[in-house]
Amino acid sequence: MRRLMLLVFLVSLAPYAGATKRVSVVQLEQALTTAQSAHKPDADIARQIGEFELSERLTVATLNRLSASLDPGSQAAQALRLLADQSVFLDPPASELPSTAAPDDAAQQRMIEAARTYVAKTLPQLPDLSAIRTTDSFDDRPQVIKQGGWPVRAGLHRVSTASQEISVFQERTNASTTAASTRGQEHSVLISGGEFGSTLNMILTDSVKGKVNWSHWEQAATGPLAVFHYSVPGFASHFEIINSLQRQASLQGTSNPRVGSNAGSGIEVTSNNGSNTSTFITRPGYHGSLWVDPATGSILRATLEADPKGSSEFKRAAIMVEYAPVQIGESQFICPVRSLALSMAVSGANLDPLTRMPGDAPTEWLNVSEFTGYQSTSLAAPKAK
Repeated sequence: MRRLMLLVFLVSLAPYAGATKRVSVVQLEQALTTAQSAHKPDADIARQIGEFELSERLTVATLNRLSASLDPGSQAAQALRLLADQSVFLDPPASELPSTAAPDDAAQQRMIEAARTYVAKTLPQLPDLSAIRTTDSFDDRPQVIKQGGWPVRAGLHRVSTASQEISVFQERTNASTTAASTRGQEHSVLISGGEFGSTLNMILTDSVKGKVNWSHWEQAATGPLAVFHYSVPGFASHFEIINSLQRQASLQGTSNPRVGSNAGSGIEVTSNNGSNTSTFITRPGYHGSLWVDPATGSILRATLEADPKGSSEFKRAAIMVEYAPVQIGESQFICPVRSLALSMAVSGANLDPLTRMPGDAPTEWLNVSEFTGYQSTSLAAPKAK
């Protein structure tokens, strides 16, 4: 019996063998160049990339340049794409930013007010657009790396791909996909919502009682974008963290139906079995960035990260949404084209409630969603500028 217990304990420790190394984009490129010059196998390069954590955002332009030297379907290319997705909440390297001078205070305030007007007046006039949302879901549950080996926790890996139709009408009526749709499934999943405007509405409303500060310019395909950093204190927050005392849980981001016009995004942790659990809700402060078209006030990108300070319920909860002009019939609208949701549980969240030994429940989740196939049943709304 002692030998069996020792074996179980050693196996349970195996998932924690990995470690991350924080690197800049330049250091990442140097490591890739060195690995390729040494003719390392694809799996080894992918494993090395998986051990990195970026200190800067890996922009699309740099990602495409680095990926050009890798086979498109290789493990290394997939690992690099995943690393880029994990870095979306960071600012890009200073060397990749335009040298354009910052606008004066009055110009900054005009852009912020234009963004508030865009969210308050333009987004609510969107017609009943619908789209297909395709989501790749990743988590860090233990996996068998080598045939015949023990399952080990080796970082994020894809666990599922799913598509569903979503619409503006569903979001406005709080009928969008929520946690209930995933309960009873075999594996836990992460779901986000609010891309059609409720998340932006929450941020712009809550930030009135917080801070919005100029950060920098970034160049986009549509032209220069003004990037603002914002922060929302806990007392003004409508961002919800819904957690369960049962740690064998799924982590789900949902549209929040309880806060009226301030409805936005949240993270929900729900027990897989639904029994013997106690659920509680917290509303932490949060911060993030807004990418604003200085000419129109349209928001083309937004990030949101919960402030985990003092929390025993989560380590990280973050959402990013990208928007772009989409042609629908004879009209053009600013629509979500890509979103990302990332969550991390606190240390020890996957411990068995009885034995307190590490289990195989995920401790980190990532969803990457693409929005395609836009259609509209009504094109009565004004065209996006």
